[in-house]
Amino acid sequence: MVIMGEGVAVSGDVVACSDARIDMWSKMGSRVEVGRNAYLGEFVTIEGKLIVEGDLDVGKEVKIKGGFEAKGWIVVRNPVPVIMFLLLYIREMMRLGRGEEVEKALEELFDDSEEDQDSDGKEPSEKILIIPTGTKLSPEAIEVGGDAVIGNNCYLIGNLKAQSVETGKDLILKGSVYSEDKISIGESSTIYGNLSAKGQIQIGRNTRVFGGIKAESVLLHENARVEGTIKAPSGVSFLRDAAEKPVLADVNALGKVIPREIKGAIPQDGLLKALGIIEIDSLIKTGAKAKNGFVPGREGVSARTTALGRTRRTGGVRRLRRHEAGKHQN
Repeated sequence: MVIMGEGVAVSGDVVACSDARIDMWSKMGSRVEVGRNAYLGEFVTIEGKLIVEGDLDVGKEVKIKGGFEAKGWIVVRNPVPVIMFLLLYIREMMRLGRGEEVEKALEELFDDSEEDQDSDGKEPSEKILIIPTGTKLSPEAIEVGGDAVIGNNCYLIGNLKAQSVETGKDLILKGSVYSEDKISIGESSTIYGNLSAKGQIQIGRNTRVFGGIKAESVLLHENARVEGTIKAPSGVSFLRDAAEKPVLADVNALGKVIPREIKGAIPQDGLLKALGIIEIDSLIKTGAKAKNGFVPGREGVSARTTALGRTRRTGGVRRLRRHEAGKHQN
């Protein structure tokens, strides 16, 4: 499904497998093919041929220079734009207190029927192309007056100019991106051009940029690659994936780790059995000759206490030797 706002200009062909809604004052520079029904607002101009497999609903002063083919009904009137129709419908239903009916109607509107369901299993929102008012599409550039939101698995050719740009995953863009605010590039994307923004530029995981980056600040994933230069007065930050949290454990005196993670129920006696013992390289010095290291099982003593103990042991040995010498003499 293709939905276009007012004053949209497209220089190439437009192909919609489902419905196509083109609002007033829009201009199509080439052929338009619609798989189901077509709705054309007032003062729409189509330079090429219009082919409609279903019904054709057109407004006044519509010009189709290449002729048209429609297999269904042809109605000449001014169709209400789909966005305006939805707003009026939702407003009236909410006024009547029928919020559940609004939700159900929207689900049926964007739901897939059995005959239109694709084998790729994509969501209905991923099958709709929405082009906002005043957009210009051409092989050289894509110009949007507001924000540009690009979904997943898109392939675009030409430079992209918008107030702000946000893309999904697996984007292939053969052109540069210019933004007045910020740019956010999704994961596993490839950009064959430069990125320029007055705000922040964020680049996702496994994304490659074959060009330079110029922004106020740059947030770059550690697995992303930039072939050109990066200019950021406020600095460049690297985004790293969150590491896995280690298992909670107790370290005994021998340098072994006893995990605390218990999946079974707690016994009635309140004692927990360790699931296993994991050998690790202990940082604790266990040798008796450790000078400044901590020796497990031995409490810290002062130098004075150590000297007194040494004196007592020496005095005891001397008294024992004198006692043994007196024994021999007797």
